[in-house]
Amino acid sequence: MITILGVVFGALAFLATLWGVYYSRNQLREAKKLRQENQTFIEKQMQEDDVWSEKYAKAGMLLCKIAGTRIVGNVLYRNGALTVVFHDENVRKLIVSHLIEQQGSHEYIIRPYDLPQLRLKPTRDLIDVVLATTEKFKEEQPDATKELGLSPD
Repeated sequence: MITILGVVFGALAFLATLWGVYYSRNQLREAKKLRQENQTFIEKQMQEDDVWSEKYAKAGMLLCKIAGTRIVGNVLYRNGALTVVFHDENVRKLIVSHLIEQQGSHEYIIRPYDLPQLRLKPTRDLIDVVLATTEKFKEEQPDATKELGLSPD
């Protein structure tokens, strides 16, 4: 009788061990999958951050040139030529409050940014508006583009 109980308990212990191994392997497989998904997400986020950092820098440099230019044609602009390219006052306010800042009387610099700010949809939308508007301005106003220093010529 004791021998039978020993065999039964031994078999139950063996089955419990097998189940524990099976469960542990599944947990390990799931952990590896989550780790890989996390790594893929991080890599994708870094690539996206690089793209938007480049766009931010490009938009900022364009804006600094435009805002620092005071005379276009025969017209003197007190606060730079932003009004020549960006007709919407709200867009100009967003540009000055989020993308560039005045350093001297006629000098502008790109505002420092952090990645969480750059990941926000409104910031990305503003960058896209700046880039699209300047490209449209370059096509429609080639002479003013040269005066603003935006053309590669």
